[in-house]
Amino acid sequence: MPTYGKLDSFDESEDWTQYVERMEHYFNANEIDEEDQKRDIFLSVCGKNIYKLIRDLLAPAKPGTKSLADLTKLVKDHRDPVPSEIIQRFKFNSRTRHSDESVRTFIAALRSLTEHCNYGDTLNAMLRDRLVVGIKSDRIQRRLLAEPNLTFEKALEIATAMETAEKNAQDIQASGTNGTFQKQINKVSKSYTRNNSGNSKQGDCYRCGGNHLAAECRFKDAKCHSCKKKGHIAKKCRSKSDNGKLSENHREFKSRFKPRAHFMEQDESSESENEVYSVFHFGNKSNEAYKVQINVNECEIAMEIDTGASVSIMSEDTYKEYKSKFRIEPTSAKLRTYMGEQIPVLGLAIVNVNYKKESAKLPLLIVKRKGPNLLGRDWLNKLQLDWKDIFSVVGSDNQSSDLNVILEANKEVFKDELGTVKGMKAKIYVDESAVPKYFKARPLPYALKDKVEMELERLEKEGQIQQVEFSDWAAPIVPVVKENGSIRICGDYKVTVNAVSKLDNYPIPKTEDLYATLGGGQEYTKLDLNQAYQQIELDEDSKRYVTINTHKGLFRYNRLPYGVASSPGIFQRTLENVVQGIANVLVRVDDILITGKTREEHLNTLSEVLSRFKRIGIRLKKQKCVFMAEEVVYLGFKINKHGIYPVESKVEAIDKAPSPTNVTELKAYLGMLNYYNRFLANLSHLLKPLHVLLQKDTKWSWEKEQEKAFIESKQLLKSASVLVHFDPKKKLILACDASPYGLGAVLSHKMDDGSDKPIAYTSRTLTSAEKNYSVLEKESLAIIFGIKKFHQYLYGHPVTIITDHKPLIGLFREDKPIPTMAASRIQRWALTLAAYEYTIVYKEGSLNGNADGLSRLPSELLMKRKLKSRLDLVFPNIEKRVQERQQKQKHYHDKKSVNRQINVGQGVFARNFAIGSKIKWIPGEVIKQSGPLSFHIKLQDGRVIRRHIDHIRVRNFDCTNNENEEKCDNDSDLFEPEITIPISTPETEQPQIEKPSNMTEQMEPRYPKRIRKEPSHLKDFVLK
Repeated sequence: MPTYGKLDSFDESEDWTQYVERMEHYFNANEIDEEDQKRDIFLSVCGKNIYKLIRDLLAPAKPGTKSLADLTKLVKDHRDPVPSEIIQRFKFNSRTRHSDESVRTFIAALRSLTEHCNYGDTLNAMLRDRLVVGIKSDRIQRRLLAEPNLTFEKALEIATAMETAEKNAQDIQASGTNGTFQKQINKVSKSYTRNNSGNSKQGDCYRCGGNHLAAECRFKDAKCHSCKKKGHIAKKCRSKSDNGKLSENHREFKSRFKPRAHFMEQDESSESENEVYSVFHFGNKSNEAYKVQINVNECEIAMEIDTGASVSIMSEDTYKEYKSKFRIEPTSAKLRTYMGEQIPVLGLAIVNVNYKKESAKLPLLIVKRKGPNLLGRDWLNKLQLDWKDIFSVVGSDNQSSDLNVILEANKEVFKDELGTVKGMKAKIYVDESAVPKYFKARPLPYALKDKVEMELERLEKEGQIQQVEFSDWAAPIVPVVKENGSIRICGDYKVTVNAVSKLDNYPIPKTEDLYATLGGGQEYTKLDLNQAYQQIELDEDSKRYVTINTHKGLFRYNRLPYGVASSPGIFQRTLENVVQGIANVLVRVDDILITGKTREEHLNTLSEVLSRFKRIGIRLKKQKCVFMAEEVVYLGFKINKHGIYPVESKVEAIDKAPSPTNVTELKAYLGMLNYYNRFLANLSHLLKPLHVLLQKDTKWSWEKEQEKAFIESKQLLKSASVLVHFDPKKKLILACDASPYGLGAVLSHKMDDGSDKPIAYTSRTLTSAEKNYSVLEKESLAIIFGIKKFHQYLYGHPVTIITDHKPLIGLFREDKPIPTMAASRIQRWALTLAAYEYTIVYKEGSLNGNADGLSRLPSELLMKRKLKSRLDLVFPNIEKRVQERQQKQKHYHDKKSVNRQINVGQGVFARNFAIGSKIKWIPGEVIKQSGPLSFHIKLQDGRVIRRHIDHIRVRNFDCTNNENEEKCDNDSDLFEPEITIPISTPETEQPQIEKPSNMTEQMEPRYPKRIRKEPSHLKDFVLK
């Protein structure tokens, strides 16, 4: 069977839809009906690039398992994603006919723009309207507007016929003019030639009266202000009245439209006459006028720059406003419009002109007409204007116009109402076995009571909450006062639902991860959501868990409230799903930032985000949004196209912070400071004296060392350098260094001018174990520390590692194997580095200033050398040594000590403190514990005494039984022999002391057997 035609592989310059259409025609022509056969033919001829793309998009599935329709749709969705309907309609409604474009070409362009506008049945009506509005021909436009019941087909027929007739008429008129002609280029003026030699005059143009052919006249498409016909100007109008006055229609035209641009040139036929030409402009306002503020006779006057005007003029309206400032004189100057109409001149004023640092006395013509004040060539020759500033003002006006179109198209998003996210409801997961928790309402301050009641009424009116009579769950409220004085009601859910619910662990992005995507952004838009969390509805089962208890009763939330532990995760997931697939959009809970590498890209992104918000039902607070700004504050940092900066207000708050008086205040200060640690080099070493106070079992002592570190940390923050945005296209440099005390690393970009600009700093102190590492190991550890800290920047990206320790070049060089004799720790680190694409470079420490300063002591940086004298030997720390010895003594004491334990009812010996008595210990029984270490003891004679545990000895036998009396009386080997004598006797009686017969006369004293040595540290101070 013969085949018809040829199916080529896909050309990248061709539209994919057209290629698929050609392929369908090929299948129909060759009667190929089998779907599998169509698919196989397509895959065999589509080309290697398209086939690879299909395989990548389908992986791990194979292309042969899909139908042809699925494959073509897959490629179309990848190559030609559906553009924004709003933008496509905006482009369609902004399209006008070009000056060199035929009507049918214009219609073809309009049809192409409607492909993604989704006009449906209204397509022909939209094409008709755009044809009438954008035709840019007054004659055709009037004819179409005069036609009743105009349809698109009829409008196209009329416009095409009139265009063809106009071209034919021009050809006929051009053929009737003979003679030579002269072209004038780049000059908008009358052609004027003096004929002194008697040569014959060239053709007199019937359109404008110039000395050229009518076919070459620039006014062949101009419209006469007198007869309203096209093809000539009022000066050569044959319908003009004999008295030279303009028609009534011309005066009406003048009153309805004002001039937008101007041209003024001196008449060559007269020395005293100037011509002021005015060009009227309708339709698109993209070409904004260039204006400048000029101080004229101490009045700020806005003047439009007109390089086509030979003189500068002021309108009558402006003159009347500042009449007292100007003194005008009669003048013979004559001004004419572009069409030859004369402009009345009120007079001439010599004025003092001041512009920035320039001043001059210049002439100014006052004209009797409305319109802008013109700054002509006479003033331009005398004043040096700041063109950069002028262009930026006009540019900003154009930009504002584009932005306003997008905001107007999405004005629904900025309605002053509570939004509702469509298609989803939040759910709070609570364990079924959880016991409901109910807390009563907390008392409110009297000053907040009325405001809380008003807020409850507002929330109930908006449907955010509803009052209930009964609830198993209830949380007290915490009223939060906002900056504007209003109240935000938050439930204290940490005591109720948060304690028993399953936390939504959807990840909240880190700030450093967000900032890493800002590279290349020129302008920034920050969006603020109106009552962010409350725009998400709760499902019915979850509402009972978020009941609040107030002084007005129980209220149950219908929306996701603040204070629930899962709210941030739920809201983050929701917003990320809404903006998924849109580049240059940063979302962190309710903080949204938009940027773009170009203004057009930024506007397209903003339009897409707002259109999705409108479709999903999200509402924004317009007064808090920032659009297309060169600099914004986002998540506590100031951002512009150059980089990231600390916020001045935050720095000022830290700078004014008083010295901490306790650990809590110190932690609060360090928390504020550490938020900006990415800006601060050498921060960990600088804060070392402050971190000492945070250690466990450390007594608070704010000394000079801490105060110095406190002040220097403030100065460091105020002098923080700007951090550039991460750019994947620029080279990365990681400079690392180590010292005996800490590690430091700096991640930088190699800029186009060869300089290094920091992206982030990092540093930390060494642990007690790491301080024992060798110099080689410390320098290696610094590299590993920097690699791990900046892993997200470095992985998969070539990086140059800079070190000031030359032996590391041999150990970690990327093209050399790991030495077998290296320490196991070094080998492990080398394996870690093998996962990165790096080049290690040696740079002397004095040249590696960024990282070197992060790890070295200030004294080393000052002296440019290692310390040669140890401060702990020159100035011994006596206090520390005493503490160490005391701890050692306690250790040995506790090692041999016996736990003393005395119980109630236990027999003991108590110390006798009676005056004159030789009996030191007397027997008794413990009857009560009167304190942690004191007891009440009942003696054998019935008396009760109180003794400390140090004055009590345990007795292991009973002295009250008869059988033990002898043992008790003869127990002098362990205790004192005088145990049978009472504690004290009256002064009239002398106690009788009876010594046991087996008692020795005197006991020998006992001394410790240890060898006493003189403390060795005392020898350090012996003077010879």
